[in-house]
Amino acid sequence: MPNGLPVVLQLEDVPCLVLGTNAEAESKAEMLERAGAAVTRLDSYHPGCLKGFTLAIAALDHRYLNPVIFREAAQLNVLLNCVDDPPHCRFILASVFERGRLQVAVSTGGACPALAVRLREKLEQELGPEYAAFLEIARNLRDEIASRVPDFNRRRALWYDLVDSPALQLLAENKPEQALQELKLRIRRASQEAAHAPGH
Repeated sequence: MPNGLPVVLQLEDVPCLVLGTNAEAESKAEMLERAGAAVTRLDSYHPGCLKGFTLAIAALDHRYLNPVIFREAAQLNVLLNCVDDPPHCRFILASVFERGRLQVAVSTGGACPALAVRLREKLEQELGPEYAAFLEIARNLRDEIASRVPDFNRRRALWYDLVDSPALQLLAENKPEQALQELKLRIRRASQEAAHAPGH
């Protein structure tokens, strides 16, 4: 089976179904709710219960129902995940952690979820809260950057310059004002270079 396509689903107000009463079902329902989905929970499966949903997660204790649920999901075009049963999944949930707006997901395509968890834990230790702070600053600077550096290639180069700047280290040292000054300096320099480029 080929590797799947990693995506980030925008699930705000999207009708989603979680089947099951165990801890896994509880965890998956909470995850969907954090993403803004409109979550419905059912203790058990019954024919036709997937109708009207865009996405469903089956976390039932009795896996013999998974092929039945999978067939119904296929007929209704419902994206389905049967927990710990890759052959009956249309999507697989990665091992995820968040730092503010930063989401890091690790997947083994269902081959060994435990390895995905261990890799996620390693990354979680390496990526501190400064990344969340950096993204908040970057989000607030996007409009200014787009206005001052309208050329796409120059703007892309500027973004890499900002990411590679000392700003992240300054944020890790709890120096947000200095980090912002460093970023603003680089934006101003890029803007001046763009203004003096041939054709301007």
